[in-house]
Amino acid sequence: MQVSYNARYRKTTFGNRSNIDKEGEIIIYSKGFRLKGKGAGDQGDLINFAEIKEFYYRDQAIIFVTFAKEKYIIDGTGNLFEQLLIDIYKARNEFLMDALFMKRGKLKGQFEGEFERTSKFGKPINKGNAQIRLHEGGMIIIPRDQDAFALNYDFIGFHEFDDLEYYCKIVMDDGVNIIFSRLGNDFESFQTNLVTALGNMYDRLINGFLKIIFPQFHATVLLKLAAKIKGGKALSLKEITKIDVELKDAIEEFIFEDDTFKQKISVIAEKTSPENTYYGIARSETDHDIIIKWVIYALPEENAVVFSILPKYSSTNQQPEKHPLYFYRIIMEKGTPADKLNDKIREINQALITLNFVTDPCYMDKRQLKHSPYKYALRKIPYLRILRRSFCDMVSHEDITTWQQQALKFLTKCKENESAE
Repeated sequence: MQVSYNARYRKTTFGNRSNIDKEGEIIIYSKGFRLKGKGAGDQGDLINFAEIKEFYYRDQAIIFVTFAKEKYIIDGTGNLFEQLLIDIYKARNEFLMDALFMKRGKLKGQFEGEFERTSKFGKPINKGNAQIRLHEGGMIIIPRDQDAFALNYDFIGFHEFDDLEYYCKIVMDDGVNIIFSRLGNDFESFQTNLVTALGNMYDRLINGFLKIIFPQFHATVLLKLAAKIKGGKALSLKEITKIDVELKDAIEEFIFEDDTFKQKISVIAEKTSPENTYYGIARSETDHDIIIKWVIYALPEENAVVFSILPKYSSTNQQPEKHPLYFYRIIMEKGTPADKLNDKIREINQALITLNFVTDPCYMDKRQLKHSPYKYALRKIPYLRILRRSFCDMVSHEDITTWQQQALKFLTKCKENESAE
C-alpha cells in the first residue's frame, strides 16, 4: 500500500512551539508514513507506526505524539481529509493487528456492521461502523477511523443473539460489553460463523487434548472443565473440586509429575488455600504436541501473586531444571490486596495466553526486548503494562533448598514494597 495526499504538517513541542511548519505531502506505507515538504531535496520525516504513542484527530487535523515525545499535526487536506483518515487508519490497523497479536488462527469470515463498546460500569468506550473479522480463536473489530481491537474467545464470559432486534451482545470476563448491530442480511451468517467458531474451540479443547490426558472422565465433566480453562486459563483448585473431586486429584497428579518442582513449590503451596491455588493446562499454539502446565499461587497476606510454567518436556528432560517462579505485587490505590486478587489473576491469564506462554515480555527490561516482536505490545497492551509494572523478582535455581530460600525472601520483598507504597 502506498498512497499520498497534499497536506501541511507541523512539528511542535509540548508547549506548542513550532519546530517545523511545511506545505508538502503525506505518503502512507504499510508500516508507517512519510511527511515531506515541497522540493525534490526534502526527505521529510519518516514515521513508523511503532513509534507512535498517541494517535487521534479533530477539526480536520490528525494529531499524533511519538514515544520520543515529538508532536505532529497534519492538516490542510481540504475535501480529502476523510479519505486520508480512512487510508491512514487502514494501514495503521493492519500494523496493530500484528503488533498486538490480535490474529488468532485462520480467518473464517468478514462482516460489515456497527459496534458499541462500554465498560463494566456502563461507561461508553467507543462505537461506530466497522469491519468484523472472525478468526478461529477470536474476532477483530476494525473501525474505519479508529484503532482496531480484538476479542479473544477465551475471555468471553457470555454471549447472546436477539433474532428480533438483530443484534449480538458479548460480555467479556472483565465486564466489558460489546453490542454488534446493523449487520443487514449477514446477521444469520455472522451468527452461524460465531457459534461454529465457539463450538470448534470447545471441540479442540475436549477432543484435542483433555480426553487424551484424562480419558477416565465423562464428556460432561470435561465440558465443564473446558468452559473454565479456555485457552489454558488457570482455574482455582476450589472451582476444580466443585466440578469433580476425582478430577481435582487427576489434575494435581498431572501438574506435579515433576517431583523436584513439587518439592520446591511446597514452600509456597503450604501458605495458600484451595481458593488461592490455580492450575492451568493448555496445548501450545506453535507445537500441538506440547502440553503446557502452569500454576498460580495468590498470597494476599504477602501482597504477592506468583506463577510458574513447568518445563514442557519435564517427563523426558534429563537436565536439571531451574523452575523459574515469577513474583508480582498487588498494586492498589485503596482497599486491600485481597480485593484486587481477581484482577491480578486475570492480568496473568490474559498476558500469558495472548503471548502463547512466552514469559520474557512479562518481566524483562524494555532494553532487552527492543528488537523483539513484543516491543510495541509492551507499550500498548494495558494488562501487560500493569503486570510488568507490578513485577517484583524471579527465583530460578536448580538446588531445592536454595530455590526455597530465595522464594521466601522474595515474598518478604513483595510485602516490603507494599509498606513502602
